[in-house]
Amino acid sequence: MSIMTSRVAETLGEVATDGALRAARGLSGLVGEEIRIDVPQIRVGTNIDACDAVGGPDVIVFGAYIGITGDITGHVMLLFPQERAMECIDLMCGQPVGTSTEPDDFAASAIGELANIVGSAFVNALADRAGLILHPSPPTVLNDMAIALVESVYAAILAQGGEVVMIDTVFSDEKGTTSGLLIVAPDAEAFARIAELAA
Repeated sequence: MSIMTSRVAETLGEVATDGALRAARGLSGLVGEEIRIDVPQIRVGTNIDACDAVGGPDVIVFGAYIGITGDITGHVMLLFPQERAMECIDLMCGQPVGTSTEPDDFAASAIGELANIVGSAFVNALADRAGLILHPSPPTVLNDMAIALVESVYAAILAQGGEVVMIDTVFSDEKGTTSGLLIVAPDAEAFARIAELAA
């Protein structure tokens, strides 16, 4: 990892920490109980690294995609191995872990709302940190093999040899903990703008 890439990851890590606090407030308000969101590790890598971070390219994952438009553009995905996604839905709904077992319409709605809260909080934190006007798109729910999702969403970036930022995202309340992966892929121009901010 280059020094500049490391600085970009560090800056996005600070943004992610701010975004996690915002998302936790929003999620806690939605479910009516305190939910904590932590981001213990941030790293930069390739699409294969992103797949490995959710269990491997052939693992079935469940999550959602959010596009970023405005002064810069980019892509955000919140992904969980399917079992972890079900745990997160149970956490959101105040249900015992194991209650949710299938990625049905209710699960898709819950994951979409979770990604909307977390993804939008990250985008808004980045906008405030960088002094930019950014707009998150509505979430698109995803359920497929990790490699299929990462390659389809990031085709343009991968063609440019672009890197993705992987942010471990841990959700917890008094009853338990589960985790997912927030993947952030700035477009080439956006990466340069964030690098200027990090310099």
